[in-house]
Amino acid sequence: MKIKVWMIAVIILFISSPILKAQAVKNEVEDSIKREEMPKNALETLDEFWQGLNDIRYYFQTDGDSQSYEAKLEWQGSSYSIEFDDSGKVLDVEQLIEWDQVSSSASEGIGEYLQKEFRRVNITRLQRQYIADDEDDSDDEDFIDDILEGDEEDFEIRYELEVEGRSGRQIGAFELLFDHSGDLIQRRKIERRSVDNIW
Repeated sequence: MKIKVWMIAVIILFISSPILKAQAVKNEVEDSIKREEMPKNALETLDEFWQGLNDIRYYFQTDGDSQSYEAKLEWQGSSYSIEFDDSGKVLDVEQLIEWDQVSSSASEGIGEYLQKEFRRVNITRLQRQYIADDEDDSDDEDFIDDILEGDEEDFEIRYELEVEGRSGRQIGAFELLFDHSGDLIQRRKIERRSVDNIW
């Protein structure tokens, strides 16, 4: 009886060990597609703001559980990525930025997290992510218009980082998502990514 109890205790300890717990994994595949392969509603939204802009790249991406469409473009000196669902509704807008463009409240929290969780770390990509608020959630054109005009009261800002480093016993690439205050929302280990399609 004592042996059985001891074995059960060992199994529970093994399963509950933070080192051995399963971590969310980013296993995203991204393929370049033609403009006509994009959802119709997505193209209509893009044409409302960037009609005639020639250098827009289109992609289809999947992570095994979900799929979406993406348009990447350069606008007024910034690189933007607009993600759409199958129906052509905007899911989010991301803007490639530098570290000094992160708000002070967020940069402090993000910096503390990186220092605590990583022995060595290098930020390889940093994006400001825009999420529509409830009022603009059903109106993609108003949402994008608010972003381009900088009307921060009408959308939520998050920060998405891709980093390479050592965290505990893990060495590799990670995707980290933080809210506007610098609190971690999601962490995923990057298993595979389409490096040729990064901006």
